[in-house]
Amino acid sequence: MKSVILSAACALFVLGGVPLHALAGDAQSAKIDDLTKKAEAGDIRAMDELGEAYYRGTGVQADYDLAFKWLDKAAATGDAQAQVDLGDLYVTGSGVPEDADMAMKLYRQAAALNNADGQYSVGWMYENGKSVAKDETEAARWYKLAADQNFIFAINNLGDLYYGGRGVKQDYAEAMALYQKSADLGSGYGYDALGDMYDDGQGVAKDPAKALDNYKKAAELGNCSGLYAMGRVFEKGLNGQAQDLAQARQWYQKAADKTCEYGQLAIGRFYDEGIGMESDAGEAFKYYALAAMQGNSIGQLKLGSSYFYGDFLPRDYGQAFKWYQMAADQAYAPGQYKIGYMYAKGYGVTADYTQALKWLRLSAAQGDDEGEYQLGVMYENAFGVPMDRKTALMWYLLSAGQENEDAKKAADSLKTQMSGSDVRAAQAMAADFKSVKTD
Repeated sequence: MKSVILSAACALFVLGGVPLHALAGDAQSAKIDDLTKKAEAGDIRAMDELGEAYYRGTGVQADYDLAFKWLDKAAATGDAQAQVDLGDLYVTGSGVPEDADMAMKLYRQAAALNNADGQYSVGWMYENGKSVAKDETEAARWYKLAADQNFIFAINNLGDLYYGGRGVKQDYAEAMALYQKSADLGSGYGYDALGDMYDDGQGVAKDPAKALDNYKKAAELGNCSGLYAMGRVFEKGLNGQAQDLAQARQWYQKAADKTCEYGQLAIGRFYDEGIGMESDAGEAFKYYALAAMQGNSIGQLKLGSSYFYGDFLPRDYGQAFKWYQMAADQAYAPGQYKIGYMYAKGYGVTADYTQALKWLRLSAAQGDDEGEYQLGVMYENAFGVPMDRKTALMWYLLSAGQENEDAKKAADSLKTQMSGSDVRAAQAMAADFKSVKTD
């Protein structure tokens, strides 16, 4: 059930050997009735499966209270899988107050019984610093225990650690072996990861054809990233395929329908820009909103801009600020710029140059050209800081170097008001900033 934490879309919820989602409505209802009778009669496996059904809302209306009731009963008997599933309720705060310590206790109990899901869950807690200090080395150890039992999520996560050199020495060959093992067990994630490695030539000779083959297999298994990758292949004409915007849209739509945030963004962009179709601001807003509500920073920025500019719906600076702030809080540079700009102008919030400078500096530090340009405006006009033409020109030059037209004009204008030595000093400052950032 840890798949709920990692990737609910990847999980198969099986009751009595039959995937509940594969049953027709009447059959699902009958299955729930049968499980309820068995659970009430003391069948531990039925208690766990019934609790999971109520947690997922699979075959029955989701009900966290009933999920807790049945999972708690099963876990109290010492059933390892029920302990893991109950731990998931605590780690997500579903039907009970969020309690990472209680979740970890339950996961450890299951892991001590050699339950692979429990071992994986302990590893996940270490990787994410829940209840314990973040420790990717310890996470890898626990993932290995579960992976040795062919637990797919553990195999994938261990592969990711080897791929990124987190908690273990970076080893593309080991990562590839793990992803292949995952794929052989029917994991779309494994196929997608293999596709990326063949595409990028990491740990293996670059092979666009093999990359495409793995992306296709991932997509056929309903993997979100695989579906998105296929859309990108046809949108850009990659991996030996001719550009085909209609096919690209179909793949992106499938990804979006799987609640894949990048698929939602891509479909939103197709509607927004009229790529291979008539533009539709309403549909664009819909898909951007879906991505934003999943916490995607790009979607949050797009949604904020819809409110800021009054695209499709009435202009609302308050809503714009709200969504921009969400993006900024994820350290997304364009979101940081937007928040800084709104503080500088007093749009949707009381004007505050101190806050404006804070957010603009964060944006500019990441190389955002708009943030750099706006910082130049602040220094040139003494907005919250003493007037400093050299620093203003430095920021204009950095922004202009990224083809920002406003910055180019501002730099040209400001140079006419400065001495040659000050201009050269500003140019040196810009060069130094770029070299430090590159290092």
